[in-house]
Amino acid sequence: MRIAGGIVLVMVATVIGLFGALMLGASGVSWVSGGVNQYSDSDDSERAIGIAMGVAALIVWALLAWAAFAAARGHRRGRQRASTVAGAVLVAVSIVVVGGATVWATSAPATVVENPPAWNRA
Repeated sequence: MRIAGGIVLVMVATVIGLFGALMLGASGVSWVSGGVNQYSDSDDSERAIGIAMGVAALIVWALLAWAAFAAARGHRRGRQRASTVAGAVLVAVSIVVVGGATVWATSAPATVVENPPAWNRA
């Protein structure tokens, strides 16, 4: 039962972590351009809210992933090795998925939105 609870908790944590990665990517945070990309359709307050939501979601993800490991591992003195391994594997999969999504979302270069198409130039 502990392992099933850990699985459910790590799935919820992973969804929240993916939301955090999405918010960081949507708000324009990019490691390629070295900062925050400036999109023409959003202002500074919208970007700040997106970045804050992304960071908050990643913090909640980390806390829930830790809680999932603790739930799967249990607190009894006679812990079984299977529950410890299951908890570690669950958290490792979540770290790979959320970490990969965060790297992918924040490594996109800045898109060029302000340049008009070639046929529209005078």
